[in-house]
Amino acid sequence: MLDVKKILEMEKEVKGKNLDLKDLKKENTALVIVDMVNGFVHEGLLASPRIKNIIKNIADLNNNTLGYKKVFFLDEHGEDSVEYKTHGIHCRKGTTECELIPELKENLKDYNNIAMIPKNSTNGFHAPLFKNWLSENESTIENYIVVGCESDICVINFVITLKTYFNEKNMDKRIIIPANSVETYDLESHDGELMKIISLYNMQMNGMEIVDSIII
Repeated sequence: MLDVKKILEMEKEVKGKNLDLKDLKKENTALVIVDMVNGFVHEGLLASPRIKNIIKNIADLNNNTLGYKKVFFLDEHGEDSVEYKTHGIHCRKGTTECELIPELKENLKDYNNIAMIPKNSTNGFHAPLFKNWLSENESTIENYIVVGCESDICVINFVITLKTYFNEKNMDKRIIIPANSVETYDLESHDGELMKIISLYNMQMNGMEIVDSIII
C-alpha cells in the first residue's frame, strides 16, 4: 500500500534550497535544456499542459545566461523509431513537433555557444552530437544546470548517465536540477505531481543537486 507520509517525507527532503547564479562561474557552467519542443508542450500525443508551467522559468534562465555554454536537446524520430512501441508516435522528424518551442526560439542569442542536438531516445547522453560536445567541453565545464521535461524519463535518464560517466572517470562535477524548471505529464495512472517528486528524490539519491530555483 502506498504510504502518503513517505511521499511527503521525500518531498521535504528535496525542498528548501536555492542557488544564486552569480555563485557559478560563467566559463565553467553549462545550461542543458531537455526536450522543450512543441511535441511535449504544445501539440501531439505527448504534449502536456503541465510543461507550460515551466516555460517562463526556463526562458528567464536562458535569457540570463548569455555567454554560457548551452545544449538544447530536441527529441526527433524517424519513421521506424523503436521508441514508438513504448511511447507512441511523437516528434517525427520533419514535423513541427521536433522544433524548439517559440517561447525559447525567439530568445536565442550567442549561437557560438549553443549546441542544438537531436536525439532518438529518451537519453540524450547517447546522441552522437552530445558525445562530441562532451569530449570538447568536459575538461572545462564544472557545473551543469539541467532543466526541461520529462523529469521522470528524459531528464533523469540523462543526468544519471552523465553523473555516472563522470564518477567512472573520478571527475567531481556538479549537476544541478532546479525543481521549478523541470516537469512531467499527467496521463491515466501516471500522476505528474507524484512522479516529479519521486524523480527529484531519485536524482538526489544519485548525486544530483536539487534546488527549488536558481536565483538570477
